[in-house]
Amino acid sequence: MTRFGIIGGGLMGHGIAVALAQAGHGAGVFDNDPAVLAGLGDRVGSALARSGTPRARVAAVGDRIVAVDSLAELAKQADVVIEAVSERLAVKHDVLAALEPHLPPDVPVWTNTSVLSISAVARAMLHPQRLVGVHWWNPPYLIPLVEIAPGTDTDPGFVDHAHTLIAELGKTTVRLHRDVPGFIGNRLQFALVREALQLLADGVCEPETIDTVVRAGVGLRWAAVGPMENADYIGLDLTRAILGSLAPSLSTETHEFPVLDRLLAQEHAGRASGRGLLDWRPGRAEEVAARLEAGIRHNLPARRGGRAGHGGSH
Repeated sequence: MTRFGIIGGGLMGHGIAVALAQAGHGAGVFDNDPAVLAGLGDRVGSALARSGTPRARVAAVGDRIVAVDSLAELAKQADVVIEAVSERLAVKHDVLAALEPHLPPDVPVWTNTSVLSISAVARAMLHPQRLVGVHWWNPPYLIPLVEIAPGTDTDPGFVDHAHTLIAELGKTTVRLHRDVPGFIGNRLQFALVREALQLLADGVCEPETIDTVVRAGVGLRWAAVGPMENADYIGLDLTRAILGSLAPSLSTETHEFPVLDRLLAQEHAGRASGRGLLDWRPGRAEEVAARLEAGIRHNLPARRGGRAGHGGSH
């Protein structure tokens, strides 16, 4: 059993703790917000219920996750430390600078950043060679993918260690050759989001139409056959021809996103405000959360059994 120390008990932190505890590891969780720490048990219990953990195992798995009162105590207990605080570089720097005086230099530190450069996160560290980017996807106890990346100064031995531990959890583990903001998944995901926003700005369709196209078309296909396999399947000559035709009209915007900026100026921030690109009527958030988890579960058996099927179109 590996003893993990997790800094941050919010959305990702408690979910990572559940994934680790389900695999038999211990997880101590620290958060500087007493309310978040006090609610850890309830969030863990809810996650265990949603994860499908058998009722007979719930107590044993939950007992492997404990709240920790300080960074010093967390460092004393941990074989590996996972930083899962908010995606603000200054916050991560403050947390890591406060952690390291309590932590021997040979203890690995993983950052769960999803968009920041690992090398940039490591700048606040006395021992940047031990920092590895280990990006879990939400919810961590359901989605199998974990992306692993080094920073500029990361010792390859720490990357090897992280890869081994994550693979032993039964996760689908991918390893990047170098540090790049957003890893692979978020770069692909937000390239699609950028193009979707451009379609809205150009008056091509409504937000609901984009979601329908992805859910009823692209998403169904990509769950079985990825874009690289599909490029080979339809032929690289056809792939090249399509790109040559489409690429000049695709968005390359890096700063201006008028659809989002207009909504934010009106304080329409999405689910939390009740209005965003879509209308968030009462109960919709719960319905979306349930549909999301049900969709993930639906696709897991096919993934575990190998490719669900092959097919290609453009």
